[in-house]
Formats: sequence, C-alpha cells, structure tokens
Amino acid sequence: MEDAQIWLGLNGQRFGPYTQATVQRWQQQGALDTGTLCWREGMIEWVPLDRFLRDNAGAGTGVFGEPPSFDVPPPGLTPRASVATVAARDDVPVAPSLHWGWVALLSVVTLGIFALIWMFVQSTWVRKIDPRSSATTYLIVGVVCGLSGGFVGPDSQVYFLLQLVNVVLVVMGYFSMSASIKRFGAERGLPVDIGGVTLFFFTLWYMQGQLTRIANWQRTGVVEDAPKGIFWAIYAVLVVLLIVLVVAAVQLFR
Repeated sequence: MEDAQIWLGLNGQRFGPYTQATVQRWQQQGALDTGTLCWREGMIEWVPLDRFLRDNAGAGTGVFGEPPSFDVPPPGLTPRASVATVAARDDVPVAPSLHWGWVALLSVVTLGIFALIWMFVQSTWVRKIDPRSSATTYLIVGVVCGLSGGFVGPDSQVYFLLQLVNVVLVVMGYFSMSASIKRFGAERGLPVDIGGVTLFFFTLWYMQGQLTRIANWQRTGVVEDAPKGIFWAIYAVLVVLLIVLVVAAVQLFR
C-alpha cells in the first residue's frame, strides 16, 4: 500500500505519516536503525522497525488515525537529555525556502550576482543552527579570490590559480554546510540524505533544494523526499548538449 500511513517514534517524538517505501529506503540508507519504533492504523502498540517490516503488522485500509501518544515513552525510546525537549518544529529560524528553480533562474538573469548573495543567505542560516560552522569563512575567502582574479586578468597564470582556489573553497563551504545540516537533522529525527557527488556538481541549487525541504518540515512537520534525480537529469541534458555542440563545431571547421 502506497498511502502515507506509517508513523515513526524518534527521541520521544512522533513523526509522520510516511509511505512504507519511504521508511524502507531510509532504513536501507542507514537513516533509521532496526530499533526505531513504528506504528500504523490498526496496531495496538508501537513495534520495532525490523519486526514491523518483517510482519507488516497491523496493515489496515480504513481511515487513517492518530498513533498512541508518547506521554510515557515506550521501552527502547527513552529520550536523551540533549534532545528530550526538541520538537519537530522548534525555535530554530526557518530555513531559506525559495525554490531552487527560482534561485537558478535569478542567478542566470543577474549574471551570477544573485548566486553570490544567496550563498551567504544559506551559510548564514547554517551558522544559526551550528555556530561552529566555517562555511561563511570559506565562501568569503573563495569569493575574494575569485574577484581578485578578475582584476589580475585571464592572461596571468595567477588568474587561474585564484579561480581554482575560489572553486575549492566554495565547494569546501558547501560540504561544511552539509555536515552541519546532517547533525541538525540527526538531533531532531529528521532523515537528511545529502549526496556528496550531487552537492559537488550542483552546490548552490542542490543545497537550496535541501533547505526548502527543511523549511517545509519546520512549518508543517511533513518530511518530503529530497530532490536529487532532477539534478542528474539536468546534468545528463547538459552533457548531451555539450556533445552535440562539440560534434557540430568539429563538422563546421573540418
């Protein structure tokens, strides 16, 4: 059954409902362990994830109901002191929620100026959830190197060195943000799966897709799937276009 019916018990809080396919995928990715508690309509009590998936306990087809409360945490779900008071939507500022497609469009329309600004919007929010984050520092130094290369001019070898440093530091900044966001999700029972390869190629836009997902969760408590496939589809299209352009150029200058 693909209807969202499954609730998860994490750190003394209830999260859901989700589809069974989503829960199974999170378990395979290691975001959920076998002891995570699950509930769906028709069940009397919460059961561990491994038993739930094995027996598909209580699979009902009626109207969806609410799971048992955690007024008294069930066995195996004693909250840690550090996260006992953390709710699905706590007092952390809502993440930047502009859709990644708009970020991409505005970046193109403004010739990259919006992208430069939005990088710091993202890193500033990450600094609020993780004061130890060095992402903003990486971005500042990287952007300064990139702009300095513009003053040096492309005829100088220093130009290419500065641009390389710019790219490396920006990527480091985004991986730093990724680490902070993963810790943020782990502390709140929010599965966060940020692919390193996708982040490397689509830094700004892929990160914005993740932040929009987190912002929606902060406002509603609903966990949506993180965007990833769309970026690889775009990448494939760009590769095909590049191949077509190269072939056309070769034919033109033969």
